[in-house]
Amino acid sequence: MGTDWKKSKLAARILCGWLGAISLLAALFCLASNGPDMLGGSAAGMVDLLAGQLSGSVLYQRQMADLFYNGALLAAGGADRTGAPLTAGQNDQLRAQAEQALATSDDALTTGEVLYAVVPGESMGGYVRTNSAFDLWDEGRVAVPLGYSVALAATSGQVWGNRALVAAYKKLADSQAVLPSADGLEAAVVVLAIRDSADLWRPGFLAEALWQVQLFRPRLTLYLASWAVAALCGLVCLFWHRRAKPARAWAASLTGRVWLEGKALAWLAFVFCLGIWRRMYFPGPLWSVLPVLVWPLLWLTAVDLCRNGADVFRNSLLARLARLVGGAWRAQPWQRRVAGPALLCWLVPVGMVPALWLMFFVCYWAAPSLAVFALVAGHLAALAILLTGLVLQLRFCRDAGRLADGLHRLRTGQDTGTPVGPGSPLAQAAADLNALQEGIDAAVAQQRRADRMKMELLTNVSHDLKTPLTSIITYADLLCDEPLEGAAADYARVIQRKADRLKHMVQDVFDLSKAASGELPLAPEAIDLAKLIRQTLADMDEAIAASALTFRTSLPEEAWVTADGERMYRVFQNLFSNALKYSLPGSRVYVELAAREGRAVARVKNVANYEMEFDPGEITERFVRGDPSRTGEGSGLGLSIAKSFTEACGGELSVRVDADLFCVQVSLPLGEKPAEVPPPEEAAPADPGAGSGAAPAQARA
Repeated sequence: MGTDWKKSKLAARILCGWLGAISLLAALFCLASNGPDMLGGSAAGMVDLLAGQLSGSVLYQRQMADLFYNGALLAAGGADRTGAPLTAGQNDQLRAQAEQALATSDDALTTGEVLYAVVPGESMGGYVRTNSAFDLWDEGRVAVPLGYSVALAATSGQVWGNRALVAAYKKLADSQAVLPSADGLEAAVVVLAIRDSADLWRPGFLAEALWQVQLFRPRLTLYLASWAVAALCGLVCLFWHRRAKPARAWAASLTGRVWLEGKALAWLAFVFCLGIWRRMYFPGPLWSVLPVLVWPLLWLTAVDLCRNGADVFRNSLLARLARLVGGAWRAQPWQRRVAGPALLCWLVPVGMVPALWLMFFVCYWAAPSLAVFALVAGHLAALAILLTGLVLQLRFCRDAGRLADGLHRLRTGQDTGTPVGPGSPLAQAAADLNALQEGIDAAVAQQRRADRMKMELLTNVSHDLKTPLTSIITYADLLCDEPLEGAAADYARVIQRKADRLKHMVQDVFDLSKAASGELPLAPEAIDLAKLIRQTLADMDEAIAASALTFRTSLPEEAWVTADGERMYRVFQNLFSNALKYSLPGSRVYVELAAREGRAVARVKNVANYEMEFDPGEITERFVRGDPSRTGEGSGLGLSIAKSFTEACGGELSVRVDADLFCVQVSLPLGEKPAEVPPPEEAAPADPGAGSGAAPAQARA
């Protein structure tokens, strides 16, 4: 969960940076493609443009400012930049030019969309100039007809009206060498009125201004929104500046998994979509900002090249194909024999077909029939080369299939004899496989002879040892029955005890050898492992009672497994005997049995009476004892026999040492309880040799 959260934060950091960069570039593209007229000329004009008002158009502002400037010159006369009035001749010439400008300004003045009235002061004389029958100046106040509104007006020396138009007029006046006379303007009146609803289809500057408002309004909205988003994303990225390097590293790890061909396709797709958008939606306002969408691709490409370096070009289909071809060419001889012709048979037609068509278009006008013949013949040759490569690949696949069948037969122990022709690229591999089969057969035969000789040796040695050993045991028993006194009686009892131990050791070695060679006879049956453990403890009750140990058991009612009861009885008998020999006096021995994950798991745990410095994995080997002093009577075969018998019954035996705690675990697969289990009194009698490894009859199904 923590890793996913970190990745989501990195993704958010990258997306926020992209959005900020795209928004900033979108604003710059909008301004570059539409020019400063998109901003409305002033702050007031920008507000009017966002509101969709006609005064937001820069064209409208310029035209209205020019009309008002000429009207003011006509009404008040002119003055230089210092405020000094012009001469009479200069003033008359200026007023004539202003009157001509008002008369020929635009169609909007003749159609009644724009009304003006110029009332000169008393010092200027003359008459009122207007294009309206309605008195725009009546009894000392401005009055406009219904459906009109005042755009600009000058009365009592003050200029007022729409703020955007006033700003445009002041900007125009500041750029002129001649200004309306302040004294004349104090007594003059100039009024400009505009129709409230302009007609988009009527010729004149009002129609152009209205079209400009409709064009620039969404672009200005997009421009301001882009700046706002860019500023917000910039603040967020400023707080996340420490996450920049991890974000770039994570992005580089993602792009590093994409093949170079995929990245090239992404660029081609973007260029294609850009061309389609350019052709279909060029008049739209989004055309100016669409190119900025390339920023994520540019950023990802730059990060990929900076972080991954040359790996960008190595991680491509062509590079992998080149490495594959190079590896095949530098590897085994059969790979060169296969890869070379296959590449030629597939790549030659691919290069021939475009060359044939190019030659066809070049030569068709000079010799049409020859060009057609060469094209057809070239295609047939390319098809023949392609079919040749296909046949070679099919033959190789056939030989590879035969080789795979030979490997399968080798794994299953069958005779191989892989039939691969001498001219095949896999002929040497087939010969190696056949030689391997012969070597395996020889090794198996030799191992079988060695196992047979070992079993015969063990059988003969065991038989040869048992004959004199039986005599020794018999005479030792007879000697003990004689009325001996003193040291002679002790010597007879020692001989009897050691002979009996030697007898059990010979039997253990014989059984262990049979288990290791797989010759151990087994009689699997359904047995209750819990009952088997209880009966083993009951049979050893006398030895347990004589020891200074306490046995603690935790056994379920029943736990059915499929195994050889006699062998498993011997396993637990050896484990309990091992605990009796090597446990710390006065300690406890724990015997547990539980079902875990479909298996019956039995554990015998005891505290050792010596320091255990051995490897738990080696203690189950033959003749390996945990007590390095070897002062006890153990032979080192008990755990080895227990492990061999457990594995022969399909189970597992493992040893774990924790400080002075010694734990042996026996695990067997759980089985199903038999339909009918005979009661103990009806069961078959126990084998008299139970003490030496026979399973109790009560534990069997």
